[in-house]
Amino acid sequence: MERILEQLYKGDLCPADNCQVENPDYRRLCSANLEETDRFANSLAEERREAFDVLMDHYLEVSFMEKTQAFTDGFRLGAQVMCEVFRAAAEQ
Repeated sequence: MERILEQLYKGDLCPADNCQVENPDYRRLCSANLEETDRFANSLAEERREAFDVLMDHYLEVSFMEKTQAFTDGFRLGAQVMCEVFRAAAEQ
């Protein structure tokens, strides 16, 4: 098995592609959100629908950036915790 850093470097490992939320409330809300968004978009005139699609594309870009930053911050925090654990173990 390849090391995790090699997998990341080669592009074989992409955490964003493997993100699965197991919370049933999350799935229910996502499904309802998709249905309501489709219903709303279909109620718009063509010109307004195109503007809404652009708005949604921008929202998805921002959402991806936020999730990327949250992953990075969480990873960094986890690494700091591990450094503290190893430092404490070395001092004992």
